[in-house]
Amino acid sequence: MSLLTDRFTAAWSAEEAAADPVLLPSTLARACARVLPFDAAGLSLMGGPGARVPLGASDDDAAEAERLQFTHGDGPCFLALREGRPVVVTEEKWRERWPVLAREHFARTPFRGGLSLALRLGDARIGVLDLYSRASSALDGASIIDGQAIAAVVTSVLHRTLGTPSPERGHEVDEDLEEPVWMTSPGARRRRQVWVAIGMAHLALDLPGEEVLAVLRAHAYASDRTLDELADDVVQGRLDLRRLRAEERS
Repeated sequence: MSLLTDRFTAAWSAEEAAADPVLLPSTLARACARVLPFDAAGLSLMGGPGARVPLGASDDDAAEAERLQFTHGDGPCFLALREGRPVVVTEEKWRERWPVLAREHFARTPFRGGLSLALRLGDARIGVLDLYSRASSALDGASIIDGQAIAAVVTSVLHRTLGTPSPERGHEVDEDLEEPVWMTSPGARRRRQVWVAIGMAHLALDLPGEEVLAVLRAHAYASDRTLDELADDVVQGRLDLRRLRAEERS
């Protein structure tokens, strides 16, 4: 291991030893922000086209940055996953490539730059490590290489913990357990509400799933909410789906 990855391993291990296993991704994200030249970090998995599941973040601002990208269905995290290359962003690049998202991102988070890196298992791109900076400045090659090295370690840690038992199961490992315990993190649970809301809206609007998602995203943007917030309103019955139907027909 390099000195950097040694420092990273020590940083997350110290926190992880006393933390709830459910929060493992958040301890990894905090360690990323601690050893890399960035102010915050977030981790997410991709379960399919557009199906981004947040696992953990180093702080609330990083979690909000992820929710905004998911609400808009685009951003550096999606680009990194699609193209499999490091995506460096500055304030200028944000405004150039994602002008609508940039307005919300700059209004609701303190970040003006960053780096998004795909998490890889072999040839498969399974998720993204988003690194955020309060400064808007180009990154040197060494920072990108260091970020990629840490992203590889993060992927390895997450992969090794597949099948980790939940606290209710004690220390007995169930070899048939498919979902790791950290997939029940608060962010992941909130995101699952989106898929429930899509199912409910699909029945109400009689539209294909992808079109329903587009309708929900448009409504979230128009009402100045994240898609996660809107989905919770749908699931909890605070948003009348007949209203969405009327808007869709108008």
